[in-house]
Amino acid sequence: MDLIVNEYNHCDLVKISGRIDSYSTPQIDAVLEALISADHYNIIIDLENVNFISSSGMLAFVNIQRKLKHQNKGEIVLIHVPNPLLNNFSIVGFDTVFSFFNDLDSATGWFSEPLK
Repeated sequence: MDLIVNEYNHCDLVKISGRIDSYSTPQIDAVLEALISADHYNIIIDLENVNFISSSGMLAFVNIQRKLKHQNKGEIVLIHVPNPLLNNFSIVGFDTVFSFFNDLDSATGWFSEPLK
């Protein structure tokens, strides 16, 4: 798994490639926790190049999302989610936990507006 973080005006983009599984999830957790510790609360996760996500990977995103929402500080949104992964999020009911976008402009625009 590869992970790249880019900072934008109102948010951060975390681009992930490869498999998200129990082996790679701790690395994702560490990156997301580091962003939050640095007061970066609006996070876009790009899953375009992810070919697999396990339940532990989905739970990592859900746990960070709940933490952000509970603190009323920001949120995670997902972009470029391949259909098989989107189906996995839907099957377990996590499609209601996140906002999904098809492109980066829409996602960054989401954060330049007042928080929902």
